[in-house]
Amino acid sequence: MAEITAARITNLHERIKLILGSGAGPNGYGQIVESNPVSNQGAFILAEDINSIYRDMINVRTHQIGIGSSEIAQVLQNRNVIADDTSFFVNNNGEQSVDNIRFDTDGNQVTDPLAGTLKGISDFERLMTSIEADKFLIDIATQGTLESSITDRLTLPWNGIRTQELSVTFADADHRRHFFNTGGEIRFSASITGAVVPKGLDWAALLSSIGTVSFSYSTTTSTGAGSGSLIGNYDLTTAYQQIFQKIGSGTINSIYNGNIYTIRARFSALNPNVIVFKIEFNDIAADNNVDNTVDGRLDSVIQQLRADSVNVSVASPSYFNQSTLA
Repeated sequence: MAEITAARITNLHERIKLILGSGAGPNGYGQIVESNPVSNQGAFILAEDINSIYRDMINVRTHQIGIGSSEIAQVLQNRNVIADDTSFFVNNNGEQSVDNIRFDTDGNQVTDPLAGTLKGISDFERLMTSIEADKFLIDIATQGTLESSITDRLTLPWNGIRTQELSVTFADADHRRHFFNTGGEIRFSASITGAVVPKGLDWAALLSSIGTVSFSYSTTTSTGAGSGSLIGNYDLTTAYQQIFQKIGSGTINSIYNGNIYTIRARFSALNPNVIVFKIEFNDIAADNNVDNTVDGRLDSVIQQLRADSVNVSVASPSYFNQSTLA
């Protein structure tokens, strides 16, 4: 049996603090950490020392997978004796018995024959390893909010190149880190409605095929067709980098297979807490001459996925169109 030392408890605290607290770089959710280190290495380990770490870990794990973990359980003050891999229960007569007491995610005491096997310090350390490996996960259904951020619209017929350039401003460097560390994403989609002419219908088919493009901490992906990239928040520089592109295949007519939808990203040279995106609709013909126009209403829509729950919540950045399609 390994010894349960103050150092092991403090180590658990420091590891969960790095994920749940402010952290540094790709670590940190920016939340309040309840647990504390055990400063006196010779001190007794109290139930609250372990239970406060338990609550911090459950907050993080619920954010990551949507439910509180079934891998650990809280301990009972003056009742549980905790070992490396398990615990046992001491009744009012001082007799040892199987520990069958745990708490559910609402804090209610319930009976569980396996609870004693969930209170060993090794159980906490194993779960912490999973938490660290899954630090960028978010359970979108229960822990995230999908919000409309900004839209650009063009209603007149157009051709050539149309560009939308927008800025996303975070309060500071930590806000930007925490937004993406908690699984936050900036999402792009575009559509053309009401098109009649073949050129407009082809662009409508091109944009529909892309689905939604998501910019995260390390990648840019789409739910449909197109080429994403291994570029996310932590890969940006002050120079534009292409993060996504879809080249049209001439769905309506093969002569339109040169139409291109492109997204580029950089951070502002004046303020690294500002990310700038350039969305380009390129309708230049293959011979570099201007051809017939695109009809219909063109909408470029930007949304955000943001961590927003009682477990982990990050404030929204602000969005601004620096240049518009019109």
